[in-house]
Amino acid sequence: MSRIFVIIFLVKTIYCQEYQNAVEGGSWQVVVPEINGAAIGKSLGMQTVHAVLLPSGDVLVASGSSWRNRGPIETFPQSDDPKGSEGVFQLREDPFQMEKIDDYFQLVNNVGVYNPDKNTFFRVPHPTPVPDPKWSDHFAPNDLFCTGHLHISDGNVLFVGGTQYYHPYRTGNRATYLYDWRKHANISWNEVDWRRMPSLNDTENEFQNPWLFSGLMERGRWYASLVPLIDGRLVVMGGFVGFDHGYTDMYSFENNDLVEFFDPQIFASSSDKQLAWTKVNVKSTLNGPFTNLINPTFKPTPGINCTARCIKDNQYDVFKLYEQAYLMAENRIYLTREGDWVSARTHDTAFMRKTKATYHMHIGGTRQSPTVQFSPGPSRAENITSYGTTINDPNSGRILLFGGQPTSPGTQLYRDDTHQGYQRYAGGRGSRKLEEFFSSYYEAGGGHWSLKSNFLGEESQDDRTMHYAILLPTSQVLIINGANYDFYGSVNYPILLTPKFDPVTGVFLYYNKTRMNEGVEARLYHNVALLLPDGRIWISGGGSARALIHYTSLSEQPLSEHNSSSGKQPLPDNSNVHLDLQMFDDGRLSKGTQGSLTVPTETWVAEIFNPPYLYIDGQRRAMIVALSYVKSLDYQFESIISGRRYYLLHSNSQYNIHLSDLPKKCSESKSDKLVLIKLGSATHGWDGGQRLINLSFKETSSSTTLQFTTPEARIALIAPGFYMLFYIDCMGKPSIAQMIRFDDQAKMP
Repeated sequence: MSRIFVIIFLVKTIYCQEYQNAVEGGSWQVVVPEINGAAIGKSLGMQTVHAVLLPSGDVLVASGSSWRNRGPIETFPQSDDPKGSEGVFQLREDPFQMEKIDDYFQLVNNVGVYNPDKNTFFRVPHPTPVPDPKWSDHFAPNDLFCTGHLHISDGNVLFVGGTQYYHPYRTGNRATYLYDWRKHANISWNEVDWRRMPSLNDTENEFQNPWLFSGLMERGRWYASLVPLIDGRLVVMGGFVGFDHGYTDMYSFENNDLVEFFDPQIFASSSDKQLAWTKVNVKSTLNGPFTNLINPTFKPTPGINCTARCIKDNQYDVFKLYEQAYLMAENRIYLTREGDWVSARTHDTAFMRKTKATYHMHIGGTRQSPTVQFSPGPSRAENITSYGTTINDPNSGRILLFGGQPTSPGTQLYRDDTHQGYQRYAGGRGSRKLEEFFSSYYEAGGGHWSLKSNFLGEESQDDRTMHYAILLPTSQVLIINGANYDFYGSVNYPILLTPKFDPVTGVFLYYNKTRMNEGVEARLYHNVALLLPDGRIWISGGGSARALIHYTSLSEQPLSEHNSSSGKQPLPDNSNVHLDLQMFDDGRLSKGTQGSLTVPTETWVAEIFNPPYLYIDGQRRAMIVALSYVKSLDYQFESIISGRRYYLLHSNSQYNIHLSDLPKKCSESKSDKLVLIKLGSATHGWDGGQRLINLSFKETSSSTTLQFTTPEARIALIAPGFYMLFYIDCMGKPSIAQMIRFDDQAKMP
């Protein structure tokens, strides 16, 4: 008996220690999806460069061609001086001929969807390319790698651009698509053979295709940014152009100088979907980036294709790639200047603009004829960096920028220790800084920036790049993922930032920083992180180099037949994808010199992080039972869509929220809260979708009912769309979110 007692005592002790550890530092779990999907054990079988939370609660992930090379290629040490890899699609091979469309689809067909409630992962067919109206006998490429994406007001997701060619340099495509989440929610994905390209004219199987072609942009965009306006339009900016017909051939690193607008209202009402797009050329617009002379002595890197036009353009600033931009008052978009320069990286960093400039972009005109003007913003505290991450902070009212890579000469080509005759390429090194933008009408440039050099830590191993700042329902901020360099030195521990306020005035004072427990997988370049409706954090992706695929044409190796009535999706055949490569120069690859790799070229394993608030007060959790309206409404308040309940909220209105499972006692230091968080849309170290809005509320005669008031959307800058409504109880534990649509123009959810 004594031995049994000791064993029980030890088990209880270990459990208590683990639980207490999770209470203080959160916990991690590896995602092992249930059977019948397209995952193999814990392997998703694909990279996840892009991630979007759908109103259904599912996570849509995509990678397109995923920065891969098509073999054979030269590698070190098999070759003493291997050629740089040229990527999957090369201009000289004319890969977009209509006769090559089936093989093209197979190379870009990497889209999937994870259901957090059922723990399932299914593959989704990539959108089907359409004929190119400007190029006879060719289709318009639509590779979703390096695409831009954001929800429109009805919850569908707009994807714009992506990769066109990899060689002779990175170029962008013009295609745009909407992902229809309502159609998605009604598809039995276990019956879909995701490997086969949906036909554009196949009405019989249309119900299995959630993609809607939404037009072609004027020019290509590789690394585009999207910002929502209060009237429901999306503003699209930035990105490398492509070899676009009707334009002079692009030069290396040529940036798109058009601002384009997508109007969902016109898209929904017009038979000609192209009418939903309007454009404004800002190449000559005063006070904007393209007219800001920052380097009159620019000289291109020897060996880089840079024409006279290229040399002149590089004397001026441009939109940044994946520009991290925020909607401000009066239809003004603030360009923080954080985003990506490293894709313009050469050994001397000549093409990476070194400037402190920021800009305000003012949107005017009408929906049919918009205008764009600029005014200078305040200078950043230091030269703008690459792949720091930013948030619109609900606690301080500031824009916060964490980490990022300097753009100074000589700081971009870090390598680790020499190993067997070569040096592993690690990319650009991050930093530990916090920059803060204080917006003010009374200051020149609309505010000012401040700098804290060692905010993320005191040691060099605390440097971060390619990371995320996730807004949590509790108004805490979670810094997660990333590494010391692009491709090396994973930082596996999150940092939880807890806001502290003045007890008398309620004014934000500072953040308490707590180091969380570490995850297992390396989350390097191309990782993603998203807040889920149950308060957990989805983590996936990351890569240390460029994978190699030995692709065999469908004419030589057709797809195997699949019985859709089996109730199982076909599994991916990844036998020809090689993940045992490393870079010893940007583009040149090594293989077989380091034995067993600790970090694969692409990380196909997903994890979920459980923040500490999920362990408050045991397993009890407040639940949102229902919402009701206080006064009669002139619209449909609620709908059932695929078995889920959704509500529609308007500005300046009162609603009741009905709760259950409230705590029996409250923490004296905390009070309950009600918040809206916009659905996430994450890629390349930034979630351009997330936004947190605090709702004011009051108690009612019922202890389980609160009455809340919605703010005026135009004043609170609440873009129309789908949000997660969280109740945070007085113990500091959030409920599971209720999905709602906040849209003054909508008549039903």
